[in-house]
Amino acid sequence: MEIFYSPDIAQGGTQLDAIESGHCIKVLRHRKGDIINIVDGAGTLFRCEITDDNPRRVVFNVLERQEGYGSHPYRLHIAVAPPKNTERFDWFVEKATEIGVDEISPIFGDYSERRIFKRERSERIMIAAAKQSHKGAIPVLHDPMTVREFLEHMSCAESGKVFSCSDTEKVIPRLHTEKQLSESTSLRLICYCDEVESLGANKIHITEALHKDASDVIVMIGPEGDFSREEIAMAIKSGWQPVSLGNSRLRIETAALTAVAAVYLANS
Repeated sequence: MEIFYSPDIAQGGTQLDAIESGHCIKVLRHRKGDIINIVDGAGTLFRCEITDDNPRRVVFNVLERQEGYGSHPYRLHIAVAPPKNTERFDWFVEKATEIGVDEISPIFGDYSERRIFKRERSERIMIAAAKQSHKGAIPVLHDPMTVREFLEHMSCAESGKVFSCSDTEKVIPRLHTEKQLSESTSLRLICYCDEVESLGANKIHITEALHKDASDVIVMIGPEGDFSREEIAMAIKSGWQPVSLGNSRLRIETAALTAVAAVYLANS
């Protein structure tokens, strides 16, 4: 089934943009009167009829809608340090979207080798992956922040606060809606290579951590140089559970996708 993308359709939009229109008319050869399927990126599939087959501006009428199209029975937020090679991060967001992820946060750690993140390409890849894998929702790609900012935000989010918990009044970007914050407390997992039992928390396998409840999960994956001991200590102090992904030493994007797959399988 062919799927097109229009983020405005839920608000009454009746046109595809130039790129989607060109693909619809020039590549797939659709014409006026044809029935097409459109997702809004928020979880809804719309069955529509083409009323104007202009290759630069397809116009359509909505016939029916299906909520929760291609949804998964869990919420998953992956915070991952972008690898040096940008193509590896693009590969991760594509495959994670296909499997099922709700939010992705690029994070920069003390040992990160890459500290510049350009989101436009990753967003295009996620849209294409969602369409290909028949998902109505496209993951939210957040603005990058440091590991400390992310941990601080999550600590504030748990208590319902929006602003930084530090003495300064720095505003940390909001990563969840107020409704989501009030409804659940996420299982928070941090993956790293170092053994830091001396910091007060024993590392367990991710499957053990997910055994009891994997319905709302946040996972942190560090950079090539791993998380620093200070970052790990801050996470453990904030209630994050250290987890292992197995005996193999994995690349950033492989580790992140392994975590996505583990949550997916735990809910299957």
